[in-house]
Amino acid sequence: MRMASTPSKSAELVVPPKGWRLPESLRSELGMPFGKLLQEKDLLDNLLGCEKIITVGDIVSTTLINKGVIPHITVYDRCSERMELDADEHPVDRLSVPEILVENPPGLITPELVKAIKDGLDREDKVKVRVQGEEDLAALVCAALAPVGTCLLYGLPGKGVVLVHTDAKVNQAARELIRSMEVLK
Repeated sequence: MRMASTPSKSAELVVPPKGWRLPESLRSELGMPFGKLLQEKDLLDNLLGCEKIITVGDIVSTTLINKGVIPHITVYDRCSERMELDADEHPVDRLSVPEILVENPPGLITPELVKAIKDGLDREDKVKVRVQGEEDLAALVCAALAPVGTCLLYGLPGKGVVLVHTDAKVNQAARELIRSMEVLK
């Protein structure tokens, strides 16, 4: 008797050919933290036991890198609150890890972004994903795909840093939120 194989997490997020658009009706849900809201001074103490660390956003990524923590995946776009950062001062440039460059316009989740995050999660080594466009929705993709035991960090402007310890419940909630978005045709 042949046993059916268990689908991988990434197989559970089938991406439409053109991706998804965040409708206005869901914007308020993304303003709520998926995990624990922290201040910068509390970050390192809360990363104990993380199997992998993913950062989404330039400020969060910079903060961890400056504290000596190199994330497994660093997702950034060289902007903070849609204002371009000075390229000469970006700590992510100093990371000696492969870089994946993707296009992802604001308010969208493109197949290219999902593939870059899946590829980053499948790698043994660390990687940085540079987004041309907007990386804000990348945290949702990471929450949907990251294996149990991963620590996902993203900024909540004006409030602090959100730390999400991924588990099956987080994966499912993120996938459901993505699936409720508008499919691009």
